[in-house]
Amino acid sequence: MGFFKFGNRKNQKKTETGRKPKIALCLGGGGARGFAHIGALKAFEEDGFDFDMCVGTSVGSLVGAFYCSGISTEQLIAYSHEIDVKDVKTGKLFFPSEPSAIGELFTRRMGNMHIEDMLKPFRCVAVDLVTGKEFIFDSGSVGDAISASCAVPLIFKPMVIGKRHLVDGGVLNNIPASVCKMFGADYVVTVDVNPTRGEGTTELGTLDVIKATFNIMSAHTSVDGLRLSDVVVAPNLYEFSAAKKDGYEQMIELGYNAARQKKDEISALFETLIL
Repeated sequence: MGFFKFGNRKNQKKTETGRKPKIALCLGGGGARGFAHIGALKAFEEDGFDFDMCVGTSVGSLVGAFYCSGISTEQLIAYSHEIDVKDVKTGKLFFPSEPSAIGELFTRRMGNMHIEDMLKPFRCVAVDLVTGKEFIFDSGSVGDAISASCAVPLIFKPMVIGKRHLVDGGVLNNIPASVCKMFGADYVVTVDVNPTRGEGTTELGTLDVIKATFNIMSAHTSVDGLRLSDVVVAPNLYEFSAAKKDGYEQMIELGYNAARQKKDEISALFETLIL
């Protein structure tokens, strides 16, 4: 296994309480557009940005889990060539697929890892349909956590864990910068891969209405996350579908380029830690 090798961005400055400041990486939801997350990670790896933790929602939880497990972006890009939407989406609309297939994308490559055993602190967000509240995974099976965080309603069945019925974290928190703060982050760098957020429709077809509903809902659930982010990397992915792999290599490239464009802003955050 290849691992990230960081070294030129060390967090040395301490807070007034003596604690070293933390910079978190926040990866938002966006379905198949999450391939752009991989490109952003490649840029961060090349620039030596050593984030102290990673928090993800939906596809951000999947990519974030790989990041915190220590896999190199070279390996992750190679793995992206093998992934097929049919691996996880086996049903049809109104006949949802099992969400566990999403987590298996991780476990097939990395094994049955637990969150508390990862190389970097990792958290991801789901929503419990029983309580109607956000649920944050900070321990337990990584595969289960990913499956729950990515379980888009109507597309996937809820992930049942004990008495919890968990669905996609984007229902309540599509940009989980608040969770980064909750777990001690002083600064947050966010990668946002959902350019159609807030977009409505003039069509009355069932699919169009469902899509517009999720777009509008996502806008509402992203406001706090964007506000709490110190730097936002937002590649232009408007022409790509959240439900299809088509153009995935271009999405990786766009994520990479967008992250490189934010290099100076991110560097400034790390430089404040070594003054």
